[in-house]
Amino acid sequence: MHTDNKIPLYGFNNLTKSLSFSLYRVHYLPSTQSVGSYNTYINQTYSSSLLEVLLTKVCHAIGGNVLNIASQDYTPQGASVTLMISEEAKPESLVAHLDKSHLCIHTYPEETAKSGTAIFRADIELSTCGIISPLKVLDYVIEAFSADVIDIDYRVRGMTRDQDGKKHFCDHDITQISDHLTTDTLKKYQVKDSVMTTHNLFHCKLVRQSIELNKHVFHVDSPSGKHQISALDEMQIKAQLALELNELFMGK
Repeated sequence: MHTDNKIPLYGFNNLTKSLSFSLYRVHYLPSTQSVGSYNTYINQTYSSSLLEVLLTKVCHAIGGNVLNIASQDYTPQGASVTLMISEEAKPESLVAHLDKSHLCIHTYPEETAKSGTAIFRADIELSTCGIISPLKVLDYVIEAFSADVIDIDYRVRGMTRDQDGKKHFCDHDITQISDHLTTDTLKKYQVKDSVMTTHNLFHCKLVRQSIELNKHVFHVDSPSGKHQISALDEMQIKAQLALELNELFMGK
């Protein structure tokens, strides 16, 4: 298991740790009647008010405090939420951290289905300074969106000094992003890591190992219920969904 060898820091730690997600969910819409209901479902499930709750939980999960929230819903669909956060609990110290850390989300639902499939994407960015570690929320965010394909970037920028005045360009141990995922998450996804260690830049992509139709086929009456699908249709739908997920995973 990963353990942190923390460096004793002197004064202000001006390292910035940025974690970015692109999370994709892919649904199959069995009829044109599903399109309107699907759009309504997306707008309700990923409304700005519900995303505020999600991001607030993410903030608390890394030991942060919410300073300010700005949110917006869009027409015909989509939403954005931004949180200014601080790692300090004392009210008198909050002002000094207004520009230190932030957490934001933007959603990008497809307006119309293509060949029966609709792709929903959510982009999340978490940028922190100080002792807060964004890597703590990897599994929580993936699970919260029930994501099918995930694209993750993690970068450490800036520098800090230890008690002897020596410069450090990273204050924690990291080899690759997937080392910070739980065993349960790794069992569900195929994982591909890319690393540029000299630049403190890390990238990871994940795609679901298996396709369960009850999680992908959208029905007007029950988005997550059971569906009457013939064995032939089931095979064709799974093949189409597998193609969609592979293209998102490979980026082509």
